Amino acid sequence: MEKVLLHTCCAPCSGAIIEWMLANGYKPTIYYCNPNIYPFEEYQVRKQECSRYAAAQGLEIVDADYDHAEWQCCVKGLEGEPERGARCLECFKMRLLSTARYASEHGFTLFTSTLDSSRWKRHDQIVEAGQWAAAQFSGLTFWDKNWRQGGLQERRSQIIKEQDFYNQRYCGCEFSMSAMHDDKKMARQRIKRLISVMTPEQKAAQSAAIWKRLEQNQVFNNATDILIYWSMDDEVQTPAFIEKWATSKRFYLPSIQGDDLVVKRHAGISTLTPGQSFSIPEPTGEPVQDLSHITLVIVPGRAFDAQGNRMGRGRGFYDRLLPQLPHAVKAGVCFDCQKLPCVPTDDNDIKMDFVI
Repeated sequence: MEKVLLHTCCAPCSGAIIEWMLANGYKPTIYYCNPNIYPFEEYQVRKQECSRYAAAQGLEIVDADYDHAEWQCCVKGLEGEPERGARCLECFKMRLLSTARYASEHGFTLFTSTLDSSRWKRHDQIVEAGQWAAAQFSGLTFWDKNWRQGGLQERRSQIIKEQDFYNQRYCGCEFSMSAMHDDKKMARQRIKRLISVMTPEQKAAQSAAIWKRLEQNQVFNNATDILIYWSMDDEVQTPAFIEKWATSKRFYLPSIQGDDLVVKRHAGISTLTPGQSFSIPEPTGEPVQDLSHITLVIVPGRAFDAQGNRMGRGRGFYDRLLPQLPHAVKAGVCFDCQKLPCVPTDDNDIKMDFVI
């Protein structure tokens, strides 16, 4: 079989191409070079899917590592370009130059890219970038086949379903992300996958950075009574933050009663018991009836945007609780991968005053 180096952007774009190559006398080595992808959790999920499919096909995958800062320097000044514009061309050149260099150094004479399978890309730009990259090295050819033709686009959709691939809703970079429009179900599913690849250390580091920013906020400094939450594994972690400020702030936690949240005073970790609905630690004792002294509410969510829009888990607990605290400042907290350009909302969703 003839060997070819296949620059791969994601598993959905790769499946049909790899299948076609194996059926037509080519053995691809997969080269995963995508420093454009944002956030890092998105990069990890896409790489995992590519690695899973490569392993199933008995193929080697080469990880070119992730340097988003270098990519940002490459496209500096082109941030406002539209999709399929000048920024995309520079992005393709950077990634395909890396592919061509690896090909030249490892005995390949032919390379191509799955970028041409994507509906968000222009064939002529990919060909231009690939041929330019190939020209930088002797004896190297860019295979400019249009990977959307010959039934491959239809087969692409079939393989996505067969393999249950994570199928992203945007090209990959933060600038293309602005055009993404998820519905609530899609957004929740996507974010669940992104959080699933975060390590405990990453969650702890991002949580610490979030609380540091909150501590610099005057609203937090002025507040003495704060409604917060006891975090689950996929939320910004709260226990250490609560313990740090427990001697100078009065904290309250939500408790699930039926379809609603009630507020209870937090009197220390030793007083918490697993809740009946989700086993989330909750304070014992009676609900607090007068909430007027609570001036800050720290709210978790599945996703937030820069306008303060929030999407929860779908049960509406906070959307029913927050109207009882109209006087309190509402601060949304989330990991970086939970920040969307535009959160899908409806009339029942309560907006945050700010998001950290």
